[in-house]
Amino acid sequence: MVSLEKRISYMERVNKSTKLKAFHHFLLGKEIVFLPNSNYSEMDEQFIKILSAIQINDKTAFEEVYSRKSKSNPTKESPTPFVNDDYLIFCLIIAITKFDIDRTWINSILSIRNRNPTTITLENILHENYSSTNNQAEVVLIYLHLCHQAIDNDLLNTAYKSITENMILLDNRNDFLILCACRAYDLIIEQKEASYGSEITLLKKFNQSFTIRIKILSWIVQYAVLLGLIYGLLKLPAYSPEVIQVLDKYNYVFTLLGALGVTFLGNLFPFSRKKSKELLMRLLGYPTGLLNNKEKEE
Repeated sequence: MVSLEKRISYMERVNKSTKLKAFHHFLLGKEIVFLPNSNYSEMDEQFIKILSAIQINDKTAFEEVYSRKSKSNPTKESPTPFVNDDYLIFCLIIAITKFDIDRTWINSILSIRNRNPTTITLENILHENYSSTNNQAEVVLIYLHLCHQAIDNDLLNTAYKSITENMILLDNRNDFLILCACRAYDLIIEQKEASYGSEITLLKKFNQSFTIRIKILSWIVQYAVLLGLIYGLLKLPAYSPEVIQVLDKYNYVFTLLGALGVTFLGNLFPFSRKKSKELLMRLLGYPTGLLNNKEKEE
């Protein structure tokens, strides 16, 4: 992976290009704003509209651009400039997948592109072949992230290896791959987990099952206490005649108090359930730090 200093210097150059800056912001999840009166080229205008449509989930806005673009039918002998535009084709594939658009046209475009690793990767992505060894793993990782699809640990490992072993990433001047690699590297750091079967992974799985069991156990304890109270009330000694007269005289008062008590108990249940769960976890030695984090999440 390139040094931080070189990366900062590279990003300064990216920010000077409307298209590169828009694509970079798209990868970062920053809002893409289309300004109608700006001095965009036609290609840049279409590209930014596509990015914006994907971000705001506007199928109609995308189809307005796509309907015009898909009327073009270039051939391998006479390809138009957009055919080998990695940014555009990549984002078109994302939108076509996201909005469930027919893939016939984009398949024909991919078939006339230059046969290089990026084209092969894009074809595999379109056909949901994410695990091919011919893929540029960093591009696949970015695609899955932008489409909100699951990313497994194997892909993270493969992408990390691909990025860190590419010592000439900046020298190739392939901005599409550079931007994807930089963003993928950040995502790997954010999402990386230990390898399957490791102690950390097993502990995470145990933590999930442990908290579920404690939750069930707290319910059992709570209802056992409630049933115990009801049983105790039923086993109280018989009231004397004087007590029965008082109860009959003020029956409406006790009815009102009983209703208030039921309401109070109803409000108390969620609180008591939470506290009983917390108490059980503390008694069983659950780490205080993790317990505090769970309380914040809840």
